[in-house]
Amino acid sequence: MGCFTKLALFIVNFAIFAAGVAVVALASMIINTDNTYGNLLINGIFTLPIIILIAGLIIVIIGFLGCCGALKGSSCMLKTYAFIIIVLLIAEITLGILLLIYPNKAEEAIKDGMDKVFYNYGIDEATEKSIDAIESDLKCCGVDGYMDWKNYPYGQGGNVSRGCCIEDDSDECFMNKNNLPEEEAQKYIYTKGCYAALKDDLKDETIGLGVVLFIMAIVQVLAVTCACGLAKKSSGSTHYA
Repeated sequence: MGCFTKLALFIVNFAIFAAGVAVVALASMIINTDNTYGNLLINGIFTLPIIILIAGLIIVIIGFLGCCGALKGSSCMLKTYAFIIIVLLIAEITLGILLLIYPNKAEEAIKDGMDKVFYNYGIDEATEKSIDAIESDLKCCGVDGYMDWKNYPYGQGGNVSRGCCIEDDSDECFMNKNNLPEEEAQKYIYTKGCYAALKDDLKDETIGLGVVLFIMAIVQVLAVTCACGLAKKSSGSTHYA
């Protein structure tokens, strides 16, 4: 039974290690590559690629400790591994509870981050391209709606961003549009806010993410149980050697 537990723990943690390496590689590519969304993500909401990179490094460390602990039967490594998993599990549960209790706070934080990015439109060229691309892809304009552009330096003269245009064939499509009534503005630009558009776009993925997190929590509990059991056997065998 001990050999089976050790093998199962090694296989699970090797998969975790491989996933962590893949996440680190992906985050590094986003940070170092000049792509359409890279600049918006790096300067935008919670510096997303940096958070992904840190999460990937943590996953790599967890996988490494679990693999080495299972192979070597190291009580110290296995206990460290179990401790990290328990801390992460507590953090995940706490974050989930906070999001359920304070959903409006989370929404405000995301919108504030988006506002800071949109504020730089017309000031930073890379951010400008990113916003235009996202608005065009999601068919949206501004954070809460097209009238948000009144609050940004670029829209003080009545303009919205070029990405808001339904048909991007002339400069006139986005000029003097943030003061129009919505019924009139809809003839030229998208009027829906990008936050709402993003929520709609991710609705199905959110359900999938919830299922994945639930499965992950079960795997974490099983991994901690296996690791603690192996650590106890390892420390016991060392003591009586």
